[in-house]
Amino acid sequence: MRDKTNHAVSFGLFLVLLIGMVSAIGCGGGGAQSAGGPPAPSPTPTPVGSSASLSATPSSLGFGSQVLNTPTTQITKITNTGSVAVAITQDSVVGSGFSVGITTPINLNPAQSVNVPVVFDPSAAGTVNGNLALMSNGSTVLSVPLAGTGLTPLAHSVDIAWDASTSATLQGYNVYRGTVSGGPYSKISPTLTTSTLLFTDTTPVSGKQYFYVVTAVDTSGAESAASTQVAVTIPVP
Repeated sequence: MRDKTNHAVSFGLFLVLLIGMVSAIGCGGGGAQSAGGPPAPSPTPTPVGSSASLSATPSSLGFGSQVLNTPTTQITKITNTGSVAVAITQDSVVGSGFSVGITTPINLNPAQSVNVPVVFDPSAAGTVNGNLALMSNGSTVLSVPLAGTGLTPLAHSVDIAWDASTSATLQGYNVYRGTVSGGPYSKISPTLTTSTLLFTDTTPVSGKQYFYVVTAVDTSGAESAASTQVAVTIPVP
């Protein structure tokens, strides 16, 4: 069953209606041979005890509802709150659609921090609970819970309507759309007839904002200045 959502936006002589219809990888260090003994690990393992500690700010990441195949990024700040250096030799991410944008190993001295970007790019509808684990030579030193919900995008359409031009040499109208206020704009209509005062844009995407203008064209092919811009935000979903 499809839901319908109507949104109206007016600008001067123009009217816009919106109708919604539907839808870690870490890398360890190498080894160095010490005299008279087995290879020494590199980087040096983090001592186990109360003096070694990492914290995350925020301590968990909630991505909310995201349209499928639309990546979004959040940052968690990892800080060494202990009194000894910590070597993050590997990261591991659990949860479909989550990925992390760091390269290990990372060495953090006491009071030192690093920003860790986490991406949620859902490929299926539904809620996903995941986890980012930071490890030091095989031992987990910090876990950051992750959560997000994938939403199937709904198909939407935007109706752009305008008043007729009074030009005696009118040939028709052009409709333009942009994704940045003030342009640039791209033409999304053929040159419309003089009797056409409505155009439907059937390609908007959930969660995006669009900006529309209309121009008039005379029989010589000359085009008027653009109309007042109107903005439409497509809801999610």
